Order: sequence, then structure tokens, then C-alpha cells
Amino acid sequence: MLAERIREVPVGQIVAVLADDVAARTDVPAWCRMKSQDFVREEQLPRGWGFHIRRTY
Repeated sequence: MLAERIREVPVGQIVAVLADDVAARTDVPAWCRMKSQDFVREEQLPRGWGFHIRRTY
């Protein structure tokens, strides 16, 4: 879903991804490295995590 939705975000802006699957903690940063997007931060939430990604292109 991130790969599809990031196109809707203007270059330079940040998108937040919410996940409750523990695999996302490794998958989201790995996707950012593969796609040359900036992984800004991971945030612990009461029921999962929030991941902040800056669109670079």
C-alpha cells in the first residue's frame, strides 16, 4: 500500500504509515532503502507503530 500511496504525496513531504504487524519494523525501513525514500522515524503507538517516510522523488 505504501508503494501505491506515496505517489499521492508531494516530493519533500512526509507520509505516516500505521501498522500493527511486527514485521513492518524491518519491512518499512528496508523498503525505504530499496526505493531511495527517506525513513524519518518510527513511533511506538498503543497498538502498533507509526512510520514516517519523506518522499524524495
